[in-house]
Amino acid sequence: MKRATSCIGALALLLLPPLALAQATPGQSTAAPQLAPLVVTGTRTPTDTFFAPLIIDVIDRHDPTLATASRVEDILADQPGLHVAGQGRRNGQTLSLRGFDKSGVLVRLDGVRQDINTGHLGNFFLDPSLLREVQIARGALSSLYGSNAMGGVISFETVDAKDLLRPGETRGARLSLRGTTANDELGATLSLFAKRDLADGSSLDGLLALGRSESGDIRRAGGQTTPEDASLNSLLAKGGWQLSNDHRLFTSWQHYREDATQPANPQNLVIEDGDLRDRDTASDNLQLGHRWTPTPVTQLETRLTLSRQDIEETAAERTLQRLGVQSDGYHRLEHGWLSQTLAFGVEASHATQRPGGTASGFPDADIDSAALYLDDTLTVGRYLDQGGAGEFDLGLGARHDSYRAEDSEGRESDQSHLSPRLRLAWRPTGDLMLYSGYAEAFRAPTLSELYADERHFGGFCMGPFVCVPDNFWVPNPDLQPETSKSWESGLAWRFGNWGLRASYFDTRADDFIDTEVDLFAGTTRAVNVSRAHLWGFDARLDWSPAAAPVTAFLGLAEVSGRDRDSGEPLGSLTPLEALTGLDYHLAGPELTLGWRGRFARAFDKQGDDATLPGYGLHDVQLAWQVTPTLSASLKLRNVADKEWYRPDGNLGDGRSLLANVSLQW
Repeated sequence: MKRATSCIGALALLLLPPLALAQATPGQSTAAPQLAPLVVTGTRTPTDTFFAPLIIDVIDRHDPTLATASRVEDILADQPGLHVAGQGRRNGQTLSLRGFDKSGVLVRLDGVRQDINTGHLGNFFLDPSLLREVQIARGALSSLYGSNAMGGVISFETVDAKDLLRPGETRGARLSLRGTTANDELGATLSLFAKRDLADGSSLDGLLALGRSESGDIRRAGGQTTPEDASLNSLLAKGGWQLSNDHRLFTSWQHYREDATQPANPQNLVIEDGDLRDRDTASDNLQLGHRWTPTPVTQLETRLTLSRQDIEETAAERTLQRLGVQSDGYHRLEHGWLSQTLAFGVEASHATQRPGGTASGFPDADIDSAALYLDDTLTVGRYLDQGGAGEFDLGLGARHDSYRAEDSEGRESDQSHLSPRLRLAWRPTGDLMLYSGYAEAFRAPTLSELYADERHFGGFCMGPFVCVPDNFWVPNPDLQPETSKSWESGLAWRFGNWGLRASYFDTRADDFIDTEVDLFAGTTRAVNVSRAHLWGFDARLDWSPAAAPVTAFLGLAEVSGRDRDSGEPLGSLTPLEALTGLDYHLAGPELTLGWRGRFARAFDKQGDDATLPGYGLHDVQLAWQVTPTLSASLKLRNVADKEWYRPDGNLGDGRSLLANVSLQW
């Protein structure tokens, strides 16, 4: 702890001398550059996220939350209703959203699905220092994204050369130094980027980023520590060839490799029987693509992708490799009094899962999948102040997914699923929108749930006369997909300096996949069991007065549920949570001091009768564009070092200072 604290203190001191430089060049703007617009998760079209017919939150790289993050938990822990399970270890992080666990929340990295599934390990691996933006879209989105998008979609986008090049620049370099006291972590990322215009009118651009960090034991809330010794190496290589205004070829390679010594279950706080394992986790995502943009309202993007995750331990290995092709696009049509916005696409992939050594619950199997989708939004009408009844949007969409899985024993599973979506929005003025919609979603069984047949755990004796035999997985190739039907209604309203977004959802879920363990029969298998009723709300209120150097916001979320068969409550899957913040701009956008408060009322621990206490946590943060070439972000989390728990019963973060200093030339 002392090593990281002293080093982060040294990083903070680096900020003081350049202040004179910043003051020596008055009048020169040092505002953070604006990010280029992206296709919005949840609509697959360029849309104002505020007026999208669902709750979408966006975190960009200039936010201290992302700028100082070393784990996904650092990025997403402040999102109401979104929880990161685990004890702070990168390869033990899983997400839950709107009552669905990691299998019901789709994670995408630069558009590539991340979904390895094995035991208690996480299902995605990424280095936050390489990210430019994170979009969190809540709700049933299988009509656009297929399997797993039951509670929502989390999209991570990595940085491009154009994000770092300032106006007029053709090349540059950026060195970022970061540190975190909670796990004695120190790291650095060096980025090289350039753009070159060619004689024929085309242009080339590229980026190469190399990252390295070292971390130790993790300090959780209340001062408890959990063992960890990890090193992370990351690489991001991107290139693009802008052939013309209409056509662009692009390629990228994102590499992640973490070598760690940690408990067998990385989500455990303490070591079980002194068991520490050497675990190497590697993830590679490669893609080659073409983007065609013939008009500002038309785009077609086609990608060939290769994703591979390897998890190696002393006597076991797990590898998932997915080769896919996808083509997604949008197009807007004007018919005079009626306009149409189309989102469409096709996808196909082949995934192979290969175990090695004594790997358990990770069968040798393949799965082929294919999908096509179409979403059509019809817009008609005029605003009330223009003599009309308001603008109306009618959205109709559907996606058809099919998959065929087979293991090394020849056992097959062949299924298909249709995910429809219907929504209606009314905009009486340009500042107010009311919407309501219905959507169905699904989650296909994993290869492990379908075909696992090796030993699960060894036998043991509970007493002198009661012994339990070895336990073995039992395949279930007839396992059905999980499904859900959701209604969601909400509003988006801008009034003066205020903005309000809110939604209420009601979900009926069927055929949840659960693990059935029979100790005395010595079997474990995946089965379709309970039916659930989930309901809750999300709300966001923000305040940005034009005449004052302050901005503020408040976010609320809650998810409740019950078992539809027994009527038993499922507990507060997400207790009533609030995130509130206030930012004071001390020197315009160049220097911003912020406060964040996170609050939750007492709630029932998931899967247990225990009641966990509510909490109130406070963070402070600083974002400083010291000069046009030097920036810094500081964040002190859980200032009072309060002990608190997430809904799954895991301890949350303790007090931690996170820092990032970036120099660009």
